[in-house]
Amino acid sequence: MKIVVIKSVLFAIFCAVVTYLVRSFLHTDLLLADVGGLSAFVTVFGTLYGIMTAFVVFEVWSQYNETKRLTEKEAQGLERLFRLTLYFRDEPLNKKMKAAIKKYADIVIKGKFKNAGSGIRGTESAKVFREISEVIRDIKFDDDHDALVFSQVLEHYGQLSLIRTERIDQALTRLPTLLKVFLYSSSFFALVTFVIMPFSNPLYNFWSVAVVGFIQAMIFQLVEDLDNPFVGHWNITPEPFERALRHMEEDY
Repeated sequence: MKIVVIKSVLFAIFCAVVTYLVRSFLHTDLLLADVGGLSAFVTVFGTLYGIMTAFVVFEVWSQYNETKRLTEKEAQGLERLFRLTLYFRDEPLNKKMKAAIKKYADIVIKGKFKNAGSGIRGTESAKVFREISEVIRDIKFDDDHDALVFSQVLEHYGQLSLIRTERIDQALTRLPTLLKVFLYSSSFFALVTFVIMPFSNPLYNFWSVAVVGFIQAMIFQLVEDLDNPFVGHWNITPEPFERALRHMEEDY
């Protein structure tokens, strides 16, 4: 978090220095006669820019929260699948299911979602996940109790598979390039407008540009970070899978 603030402060200082140079060489303070027109432009453009920026931040934040929710739901689903298996009252089956779930969770934990962070679908975890279905396929039962439990296990595995697919699809989704280009280009124009704005007081001019630059730098880093929820400062970790494995070891 500190490095995000430091980068934003450095960018704000850079903007203030650029403003000083523009003010010194172009004498923007002499353009006070045009301040009315510039103010009208800033009002209209600023409103549109604010709406678009809020939309982009909301979009990446929602995507981040949804990916995190699906990750936690998948880990909880693995633990619940193991609990359902216990109702078969079959110790060898319980051990096989526990081993298969642990193998899958270990791959997810070890990989730390690196494939998803780089935009690649992981094949190894998919193969191990199918091993869980093979354990279910080999279940043998001969009474109504086991048949009822089996139907619950089968249904839950299907739901878990859908959750996993949704989590992967959500993790690989990125903000459209055109939307990013619009955000960065409009931010540039907004900053340039403040740089050339004819302020009569130079200190107020530098302060205004520095504040705008600081906020924009924070927004850029926030968008880039949340757009890929598995890298950066605000990232999703496989901690829910670690917690599920602990519960399986300690509670059952």
